[in-house]
Amino acid sequence: MTSSSKQELLKLYDLMLRLRKFEEEVSVQFANGSIPGFVHLYTGQEAVAVGACASLRQDDYITSTHRGHGHLIAKGGDLNKMMAELYGKDTGYCRGRGGSMHIVDVGLGILGANGIVGAGTQIAAGAGLSSKVLNNGKVVVCFFGDDATTEGMFHESMNLASVWDLPVVFVCENNLYGQFTPYAKHSKVADVAEKAKAYGMPGVIVDGNDVMAVKAATDKAVERARAGKGPTLIECKTYRWHGHYEGDVYSYRNEEEIEQWKQKCPISNFRAKLVAEGIATEAELNAIEESVDNAIKEAINFAEESPSPDPSTVTHNVFVTENQPDKPLPKGETEENTLAMTIQETLREEMARDPSVVVLGEDVATGIFGATAGLAQEFGENRVLDTPISENIIAGAAVGAAMTGLRPVAEIEFGDFLTCCMDPIINQAAKLRFMTAGQVKVPLVIRTNVGAGFSAAAQHSQSLEALFMHIPGLIVAVPSTPRDAKGLLRTAIRSDNPVLFFESKTMYFNSGEVPKEEYTIPFGKADIKRAGKDVTVVALLAMVPKALGVAERLQNDGISIEVIDPRTLAPLDKETIINSVKKTGRLVIAEEGCLTGGFGAEVAAIVAKEAFDYLDAPIERVAALDTPVPFAPPLEQSVIPDEDKLEAAIRNAMGE
Repeated sequence: MTSSSKQELLKLYDLMLRLRKFEEEVSVQFANGSIPGFVHLYTGQEAVAVGACASLRQDDYITSTHRGHGHLIAKGGDLNKMMAELYGKDTGYCRGRGGSMHIVDVGLGILGANGIVGAGTQIAAGAGLSSKVLNNGKVVVCFFGDDATTEGMFHESMNLASVWDLPVVFVCENNLYGQFTPYAKHSKVADVAEKAKAYGMPGVIVDGNDVMAVKAATDKAVERARAGKGPTLIECKTYRWHGHYEGDVYSYRNEEEIEQWKQKCPISNFRAKLVAEGIATEAELNAIEESVDNAIKEAINFAEESPSPDPSTVTHNVFVTENQPDKPLPKGETEENTLAMTIQETLREEMARDPSVVVLGEDVATGIFGATAGLAQEFGENRVLDTPISENIIAGAAVGAAMTGLRPVAEIEFGDFLTCCMDPIINQAAKLRFMTAGQVKVPLVIRTNVGAGFSAAAQHSQSLEALFMHIPGLIVAVPSTPRDAKGLLRTAIRSDNPVLFFESKTMYFNSGEVPKEEYTIPFGKADIKRAGKDVTVVALLAMVPKALGVAERLQNDGISIEVIDPRTLAPLDKETIINSVKKTGRLVIAEEGCLTGGFGAEVAAIVAKEAFDYLDAPIERVAALDTPVPFAPPLEQSVIPDEDKLEAAIRNAMGE
């Protein structure tokens, strides 16, 4: 203890005491009904948070867990704002949007407590990537519990951090229990630190009740990380005094075990050392305790007197509000280009324009379908990053990178594999801005391809774009031409919102005219690909050229088709669709995804409500059969919609 100054040691004591007394008061207020929801207390583990955060600069990052009050206080969090958030008040850190499990203070480098077990490991890897690319010297400390090590995202994050030598310190708080089950029943590896060997990084075990031991181990790991030598895994052996959550009767533990650990109390033992070694007097420590008591009382008063959030603001901060100019496309010189080459050209232009734009994904240096080929040679491996085959960490790290200064464009090789990374997309990217009351921006693009036609069978042929319309906080772009792809991708990369960018794999080598002059296309603005007066056809992706082909064919029969390409599903340009239906009186919706629960169902519901009186015929829908896409070409063609099926639907709408 003599290597630290008296002031530093007293600050450690002060912080541990703040954690303990804050949590004790939270337990009381939860019991009396003042605090709603789930509450997971940190009591007993104070030395871990305080010891680890004592090694950090103020601008370093931490990621936290559902048991995150301690981490935030240790990093310098405001007790008043924390308590107000637990009360669900408008003055809380997240203005009542996050609650106990989701408190964030971006200004202090606190990237958030997280209700998803293990999710912070991915965000930490992404923040570490930002630090490395931006060369800002920041380190990330990632806190997680012992059972997070049984999650796949933990292993993917450890591997990525190791492969890329990211400045991340993984701190496992091994408190012996996952929720109600002993860790020993979930893993054959007794010491979590042993798992570090699998990823070629140091693994260290420390006494999690000894704040100085934790600090010493973290000091060394932070120094290693800041020097560019990569991550470290620190396992802190500790214990939570309360149950998994407040209200848990914890019958799975006995009182003898709990009392044994309480004898190792990190605060009382540290206090005894301070007095025994003559560093502080009882009077000095009593004065600190009185100061902490007053701070806790102030936090309670602040929370109780603060107003509740106004329900009229409940939809605020779902998206970053952006000014997207709606101006005509340039009418100057154009060039013929394929969709794949247009994507590549747009990425190249945006990476040259903005050094914070990075591309990451499996084999992006080579480039599937050629869409990213050559970029690594031009911009280097720090900005075009080949990842392991781990979709979950590709998306998860991209979220963390987007939160901390980069504009990542992540590629998921096939749209089917979005199912391997749903958590970082749906629970992180889509929700973080809302849950943090606008503290966070997630300027992220996830590119992928969809559609059948290659005899690739059921796991490489799906069209899943409609699934993501159901998730508030995501923009869903679906360009059908090289021209639209360029304008929408440029808008997506410059956006401060998370964008899912779907490309039709059957159209990668289709050519189209693309303006040479720089342009953007705003989200939520449909394009009338062909004007008509008899039937409105709303078509997506590969169905757009099919709709145009059918329209050309039916023109000879005197049927005038208006083809509308929404270009984005979220936001959706309802006005253009409704106005077209009011003109034609008939609607056909064409998509390559399955019929049930598809995009067409949403459009049909909108038109039925907003333009029902204008309909002269029932709405027709053309989509894939409700079956997985088969391998054999004749079977595949029987499942996916074609021009003949679309023509039949149009003729039905015309009453033929």
